[in-house]
Amino acid sequence: MLPYAQSIVDLQSRHLGYRFTRLALVAAVTLACETIQASDTQTPGDTLVLFSEDIAAQLDWQPLPRLTEQQRDHRCRQCNGAFVDPLKGQTPTVPGSTDVEVNADTSNATDGQLLLTGNVSVIQGNRSIKADTVAFDRDQQFTEASGNVAYREPGVALQGEHLTFDSERQHATVSGAHFALHEAQLSGAARQLEREASGEIAIVDGAVTFCAPEDPQWYINTGTLNIDPDKGMATATHATLRWSGVPVFYVPWMTFPVDDRRKTGLLFPSIGSDTRGGLDVTAPIYFNLAPNYDATYSPRYIGERGLLHQANGRWLNPYAGAWDITGQYLDDDEKYGKDFPQGNSDRWAIGVKHRGNYGQSWRTKIEYNKVSDPDYVRDLDNSTLSSQRQTALMQLGQIDYLGEDWTVSLQAQQFQSLADDITNNYKKLPQLTARWRGDKTFGGFQPIALMQYSDFDTDANRVKGQRIYGEAGVTYPMNWTWGFLRTTAKYRSVAYDLENLRGLPEEKPDASSGLFSIDGGLLFERATSLGGQSMSQTLEPRVFYLYSGYDEQRDQPVFDAAELTFSYNQLFRDTRFSGHDRLDDANQVSVGVTTRFFADSDGRERLNASIGQIFYFRDREVRLNALGPIIDESLSATAVEFNWFPTNSWSIRSSMLYDTEDNEFDALSAQIGYRPNGGQILNLGYTLREPPPSQATRPVTEQANFSAYTPIGDNWGAFAAVEYSLEGNEFVEDMVGFEYDNCCWKMRLLYMRYLDTAGSFIPDFSDPKLERENAVQFQFILKGMGGFGSRVENLMRDMIRGFDPTAART
Repeated sequence: MLPYAQSIVDLQSRHLGYRFTRLALVAAVTLACETIQASDTQTPGDTLVLFSEDIAAQLDWQPLPRLTEQQRDHRCRQCNGAFVDPLKGQTPTVPGSTDVEVNADTSNATDGQLLLTGNVSVIQGNRSIKADTVAFDRDQQFTEASGNVAYREPGVALQGEHLTFDSERQHATVSGAHFALHEAQLSGAARQLEREASGEIAIVDGAVTFCAPEDPQWYINTGTLNIDPDKGMATATHATLRWSGVPVFYVPWMTFPVDDRRKTGLLFPSIGSDTRGGLDVTAPIYFNLAPNYDATYSPRYIGERGLLHQANGRWLNPYAGAWDITGQYLDDDEKYGKDFPQGNSDRWAIGVKHRGNYGQSWRTKIEYNKVSDPDYVRDLDNSTLSSQRQTALMQLGQIDYLGEDWTVSLQAQQFQSLADDITNNYKKLPQLTARWRGDKTFGGFQPIALMQYSDFDTDANRVKGQRIYGEAGVTYPMNWTWGFLRTTAKYRSVAYDLENLRGLPEEKPDASSGLFSIDGGLLFERATSLGGQSMSQTLEPRVFYLYSGYDEQRDQPVFDAAELTFSYNQLFRDTRFSGHDRLDDANQVSVGVTTRFFADSDGRERLNASIGQIFYFRDREVRLNALGPIIDESLSATAVEFNWFPTNSWSIRSSMLYDTEDNEFDALSAQIGYRPNGGQILNLGYTLREPPPSQATRPVTEQANFSAYTPIGDNWGAFAAVEYSLEGNEFVEDMVGFEYDNCCWKMRLLYMRYLDTAGSFIPDFSDPKLERENAVQFQFILKGMGGFGSRVENLMRDMIRGFDPTAART
């Protein structure tokens, strides 16, 4: 729910690519129309020629027909051309490192001065100056070039009317300048451009754009623009964003990054609307406080609720680890106050995330989230639908010691429930676990040792108490290139000290049982073909025998145990429960076989298929629910998995559980994915799952899903996603939208609907109060500058499997 960064790279990544994003200062300081008009008289937009066909050619602009097929990428097609650097891949020559080559039609030398005229070129390595006339003053160490001046080095092309260079001060001035930065596809013009010895650049009456020079739909005029490459920052005065030559907004002063470094300032806002709050606008302010810590304040106005204050701070320290702390506060939620007049309408949320590594042995972790009320996430966290489906917030603190032979973990954990049908709110305060991890062997035997102490507490009127669990044993592994055999024997025990028994007959129940297993597999391989391609096929049969003794456990509570979801991998596990409240009894053998196909051409796995089943030699008496009936089936469901990757674009993944005794499916899942190089995404899926026996009151889940993203030509795109409940004959969630993307800017518009589960784990379709929510989100991006509306991309990632907004079209 709350963001988290684990490294300095994470701290930086939030703002990568936000070049010129501080133009969003306009959101706070946009001036009146008369101020914009006044600024027009200070900008060169009416008289300074930003681009012409001749200027574009000198700056290495190549129209689309002149480009090779390899150069015609998606952006190139959108812009109908591109800046192509003839020196691409070269490192700029260091001044003074090579000889200077001078050529001219004529030269005239006088005492201390040299005048070159006609097709003058001055070349040093891969840096060059060309002009009609160049004059050198040796005494003053001054150079002056005029007439069709062109300067070039790798990544930079510059053209101007007049250039002067002071060798002593290492100061250059160009008037009537036009320039292009090939890598960024950034170009612009300036009445005067100055470059200091330090590398700082000052532009007077300038204009810059990321658009194509043939049609710069938007550009920025500045009175002055100072760029400091060492700091990666720029400062502009009297900056006006013009759209098709018309001033859109103006700021008297602004700073922004010119590379990937972070800078204090406003980020672009997010704008949307939904039925839970109406108009929704967030305008983040970023504070770059130090290289290892920063902060963001994000005031968010929600039309029907009020102003939500959001703050986030991040800190990275080699001794204290990485910290991410978030707080949110809404004073007097108007809509919530109307819905719950007896409650407190002040709403808040806090979140803390921490990771720490200290040397090779110590590790810490904190994940703490808490909200003022169970409806907070549902009402106010609308950045993704997955957050809307949360049923609990975890509150965890943990410290681990990783020794040479032992790992020791101390953990405190509890949950804040957000769902009406989730009542397991036990706290582990604390839980101490010690596990053997050494690689020592004794006559080929590897030891197994685990000890765990847990103190379970609860605020509800339920049983609580302490639990001690332990297991000890040995395993004897044997591995060969053609197979493996692993024999394990261990003894397990669990003991309790309980309070508030709530019907349980004993304060200190206990149970123990021995466990023995043999796990073996073979690997066969042969050359074959599939679909006309040469393949290597493997056949991997596997047999797993498990015996676990039975001990009566009807008097034991259930603190953290749950039944594991049955699947093919579950065939080879030594327990059917998670947690340590139940020691399952077993006398069974699992048989399974897997086959894989690997393409000889590239070694990639093209197909794998597995099938297996458990044969039970005795009834299973240990149940999660002490009153549950004995499980007397002699066969498990047949578990099948099938994954096929016929091409690099297509994938088919499926799994199923088929009950051979009842002749019906217990679970079925199928997913088809399509990812061609053109950027398209297509997902089709179907899922069917019956609830586990311990939760038989829950309905069968049967859903179909569809999601897609498809470009339409080079400029348009459409996307959609649907989750449909077959048992309820209802759309659980659906989304549709489109995008327009050209050389200069991009926009996306998204509309979605989803069912309000009202605090339930799954929708109750029989509930007449079940409501459907609606939301509209909008995103706008100026190419090279960033944009607003990040929630659109979050929702698309959430609802369209495989969507990556950074992936480029081909």
